[in-house]
Amino acid sequence: MNGCTITVRPGRLEDIAFEAGMNKSLDWCFDERSMLAEFHDHAYEPSSVLIAELDGRIVGKLELFIARKSVHGRFGMIRRFAVVEDLRGQGIGKQMLAAAYEHARAAGCSFVELSVDITNPEAHAFYRREGWVEDRVEILMRRSLDGAAHRSDYAAQADAREFAR
Repeated sequence: MNGCTITVRPGRLEDIAFEAGMNKSLDWCFDERSMLAEFHDHAYEPSSVLIAELDGRIVGKLELFIARKSVHGRFGMIRRFAVVEDLRGQGIGKQMLAAAYEHARAAGCSFVELSVDITNPEAHAFYRREGWVEDRVEILMRRSLDGAAHRSDYAAQADAREFAR
């Protein structure tokens, strides 16, 4: 990436196709364009989506929500953070996190948190290198409404680990 310029900017309505594609490629929620358009219009501040560009090409996204905890006050919550696969490890994620920290500080936050899938050791290593520490472990539970299993990749990976034993 020598000579290339990475910029991080607030998300815009015209970024929706990229956001939808990235979310869908990672099996994340809110992956339909109409949902994202509504999100941009109504659900949060325009600056809560950060977009990374590399020489004008969109290469990453994250969502930063500002919330409150009764004991700690304002904090930032990072959700749906990803860099395009072929550019991971090039410093883009690090710059996106720095921009998120700056936004969170400006909003009066005392800390930032995020969640990461237990089956993603590369992300765990990245966050540790960036100074993140594990705070707690949560279990995501799912209940079918139509009788189908709707299993996530995590469940399939857990089955594979169990089968390998």
